[in-house]
Amino acid sequence: MSKEGNAAGAGSLVTHREFKLLLKPEKFPHRRSLLEFNELLARTAKMLGVDYEPVESLDTQLRIVQFYDTKSEELRKHKLIFRIRQIRQGGWPDESWELTFKCRAPEYDTAAAFNTDTTMTKLQKKKFKEELIRGDAPGTMKRIFSNNVIVEYPEIQVEFPVSRLAEYLPHFGSLGLDPNETLSIVAGAKVFELQSTLGTLNFGHGVSAHTSLAVWARPLPDTFEPLIAEFGYSTRVVGDEHNEKAQKRADDFFKALQLPLKDYLAEGTTKTALIYGDEAS
Repeated sequence: MSKEGNAAGAGSLVTHREFKLLLKPEKFPHRRSLLEFNELLARTAKMLGVDYEPVESLDTQLRIVQFYDTKSEELRKHKLIFRIRQIRQGGWPDESWELTFKCRAPEYDTAAAFNTDTTMTKLQKKKFKEELIRGDAPGTMKRIFSNNVIVEYPEIQVEFPVSRLAEYLPHFGSLGLDPNETLSIVAGAKVFELQSTLGTLNFGHGVSAHTSLAVWARPLPDTFEPLIAEFGYSTRVVGDEHNEKAQKRADDFFKALQLPLKDYLAEGTTKTALIYGDEAS
């Protein structure tokens, strides 16, 4: 399959296709810059012939984000990511944490082989995503695959042994990790994520996508220091001929959108790579 091909065909495990563009953090120093970006998005969608309905009023959600790994980054070496998030509604923390364990890889077969089963079957939610990111030049795209399991959990610790996670995720038993090795916050980084829903794109044949913009910032009390921004939208995969036509239109829009957003585009492919301090996905 080509870099720009659609893997969400017959027999595929893909449930969602998520389009992502990393944007320069300095472009979003305040709320007004978010409104200006949404106005640019509306003008561009109209120019490209895609129906776009901006939200009437922007509502931003605050989330605390942390990643966990061993000191030698054993999860990273196995193309695995363990992330936790907590929503803050009106400044108040949610009563539980969202734990996401995923395999993210450029190869479909690698991601598909990841066992997303947990011992908390009644609480778990699963998603298999084809993630579309920009290619080597504006106007192009490539893809990676992300096989996810998500669980709500009431508490989280700063450090804990691999064996604790292995209790809930049987997949750990196949990795050969030392059960006594400690998992801790990657780079000690606790990130504030400000996420806003911008509007809805309609690609026809019943395929629509909510657009969002997320800004990661350092949790500093007296200043706002954005680290990276990410624009994205996600479509749901059905697998019929009409859905495939709409998905192709979503692909074309994603590539065409990069040209008017050229000055906004940041280097790199994923926000996770920023935390790990590299350009890998």
